[in-house]
Amino acid sequence: MATFRGCVVDVKIPSLLRIKPKALTKIGKYLASSHWNNVVVIWGEGLQERFGNIVEVSFATAGIRSLAAVVASTNEVAEIVHSTLSLPPNLDAVVALGGGKALDFGKYVAHLLRKPLVVVPTTISNDGFCSPSASLSVEGRRRSFATDVPDMVILDTEILASAPLALMMSGIGDLFCKATSVWDWKYAYRTKGVLVNDFAAVIALNAVDTFDHFNPKDLKNLEFLRILSSSLMMCGLSMAIAGSSRPASGAEHLISHAYDQLAQKTSWHGVQVGVASYLVAHLQQSTLEQVKRCAHESGFWDFVRQHPLERAAFLHAIREARFVKQNYPTILDEPDSVERLIELCNRLPEMAEVLDSGQAQ
Repeated sequence: MATFRGCVVDVKIPSLLRIKPKALTKIGKYLASSHWNNVVVIWGEGLQERFGNIVEVSFATAGIRSLAAVVASTNEVAEIVHSTLSLPPNLDAVVALGGGKALDFGKYVAHLLRKPLVVVPTTISNDGFCSPSASLSVEGRRRSFATDVPDMVILDTEILASAPLALMMSGIGDLFCKATSVWDWKYAYRTKGVLVNDFAAVIALNAVDTFDHFNPKDLKNLEFLRILSSSLMMCGLSMAIAGSSRPASGAEHLISHAYDQLAQKTSWHGVQVGVASYLVAHLQQSTLEQVKRCAHESGFWDFVRQHPLERAAFLHAIREARFVKQNYPTILDEPDSVERLIELCNRLPEMAEVLDSGQAQ
């Protein structure tokens, strides 16, 4: 329990956290330590073939029974509910192993069944693996559903080192953008009196600082992957502490959400918010040097040069971003902010590098 300005906040955190090489080989031991002997495993597509033998051996060694295996081939709520209804009633916990789709699938199954959740991310493309929400679809439209923070988080850094580069760069963008999102949260307090949970804000900013100060930022370096994954995890927990997405989502996320609706072909979420954060930081100023340093030292900017966003859609998204969420103050509410961002897109050489060669709008 934590007290925040007269309110008592019940904050759940994982009871077990492992971030190390070969962590997956000990998953059976971790489950047995909590007496979760009967589990269902939610697999990301194609991952049972890659990691099924490791999990099977670990389960057998620790006396863990897999009552069912489900492949997360969809994020449609109706399909997830249907799958949940078919699961055995005597399970002790839900294990979700894979990327965002599998983890969100598992989160919602555990939420529906009121069972403990164990997440095993095989990539870290955003901070969602330890957040209290799941991104799912309802008749094709993406929505965020409240869930619980996982009870266990197992991150095998050797597995993360083999993840696709694009997904890891997405995770990097979704991490350093917390500098601009926390700035916007404090802006909302100054201009509209939106309460800021200082502890949640510090956690998010410390996560960025830890990432910023670690060198070299090499995605084959297992210690760097530990820093990156633990920092993203802390950002997820900061949202649980805040009771909202405020410590992790500001103007840069509004621009990205608008871009999702406008682009002919969207990019990875963290790539979009990272580019938007880089741009927004030029207005905030106090966040600029850190955001630039993180983007360039990590190789993020070099990656986006090779995978640019659609220029026309991005500029349109800047104009529409303020309308994505009602009563959500950010620097976009400042007079002339939208015009200044458009001007920066057209003037800054580095923005020309990451937006395609379409005509300026």
